Amino acid sequence: MMGAGLQYATSPGAAQDAVKLIRLPVPTLGSKDILVKQAASSLNHLDLLWEILLPSVTFYAAEALWKVEGGFPKILGMDVSGTVVAVGKGVTKFSVGDQVWGFNAAGAVWDGSTLGGLAGHAWAQMVCMSQDAIGLKPSNLNFTEAGSVPLCGLTALSALKAVGAPWRSGATVVVLGATGGVGSLAVQIAKALGATRLIATASGSKADFVKSLGADEVIDYHTEQWFNSTLIADKSVDAVLDTVLQPGTGDRAYSKLKNGGGFVTLCTGIPSCGAPLPSLRSILTRPSVRYTALRCMSPPTGDCATVENLNELHDLAEAGRLRAQVQQTFKLEDIQAALARFKSGHMTGKIGLTMQDKEEILV
Repeated sequence: MMGAGLQYATSPGAAQDAVKLIRLPVPTLGSKDILVKQAASSLNHLDLLWEILLPSVTFYAAEALWKVEGGFPKILGMDVSGTVVAVGKGVTKFSVGDQVWGFNAAGAVWDGSTLGGLAGHAWAQMVCMSQDAIGLKPSNLNFTEAGSVPLCGLTALSALKAVGAPWRSGATVVVLGATGGVGSLAVQIAKALGATRLIATASGSKADFVKSLGADEVIDYHTEQWFNSTLIADKSVDAVLDTVLQPGTGDRAYSKLKNGGGFVTLCTGIPSCGAPLPSLRSILTRPSVRYTALRCMSPPTGDCATVENLNELHDLAEAGRLRAQVQQTFKLEDIQAALARFKSGHMTGKIGLTMQDKEEILV
């Protein structure tokens, strides 16, 4: 079979150009594993290991560990969307022919041979996953759509839960960066979980799109500052979800939050989180306001990438409350073009990656 990733260790500056197609053996199943024939995946910031392992000495140290463990070639990709083609002897939850989706967070921690490999092996024609880490694909999403949701959807859902969702009595929620992979899903999920006033930031040219997702108000970041009190009054907001990650955002969010409100931002690096957290002064002067810097991880290290959360996304999609946003799709063999488009920014939703049968795959 074919996959896309890093054949050998390289430098952070050369890593993106080194990503290429690699011929691989079909993964070997454990007793409780399932083998998924991948139809589609997508690109996420977490896939670009050379940008998240900071400083560069961290990247080199990780590569040294991976070489010792036999972690090359390193097949990248986290999002899974495809059909079960084989099951281990102890599998009870899935059958051959089931259409599934998921985020291979557990495989990024331990894939059976590499500890801390930080790669989910999803940019490949076949992926092996535990039956306890994957779910049935929503029937109303095609494979490409489904392959764009898991990591970003789980991140958005967990982030909103960290700041109070579901809201039984309504809530005012701010989503900073509403057109990206996490933000576009977060707007929809927040509305589904009880947000009664959803304020989003986006380019003015995309305001209609963001409103179609459920936003009540859109602030054009090109012409206005979201933290201006004429737009959002101080102490008027229940939750702020930050996907833009600009310096100072934590303190600005604290000024807008009600007592008991919550601010959540996203980690951008490993091992340092790198998120724009509130200052100690803000934390001490507003003790009832809570903050979280989220990195979506699977149990036992985190409660973001769980099957329960994945199934909640499934139900939202089946109910028509969550739709995928795929701006552009590339074939696996065009991975370099996909990476270049991803890095160019200004996307609406996600960049999808589809798998083609370049050769016969024997299972």
